[in-house]
Amino acid sequence: MHRFCVDAILDPQSLPRVTNYFAQRSIVPAAMTMQVLPTHMRIEVTVAGLASLQAAIIAAKLGEVVAVTRSELEDLSAELFVAA
Repeated sequence: MHRFCVDAILDPQSLPRVTNYFAQRSIVPAAMTMQVLPTHMRIEVTVAGLASLQAAIIAAKLGEVVAVTRSELEDLSAELFVAA
C-alpha cells in the first residue's frame, strides 16, 4: 500500500486535478483526505495494489500537475512489515 502526500495551492481546482489523475488511470484509492492549511492544502491519497515502480512514477507525475507544489510517496507496506 502506498500513500501519496501532495501539497497544492489554495485553489478550488487543486483537489479535482489531483483526484482526476487517479480517475483517468482507473485507480480507486483506498482512502483520501484533504486539509486546508494557512498557506496551501494537503492532499493524502492511499492506494493499494501498486508496484513500487508504478507508485514512484505516479508520485513524480503528480508533482507535474498544475497547482501541485510538492509530491511525496510513502510505502506503507514496508512500514507495516518492519513493525510486525
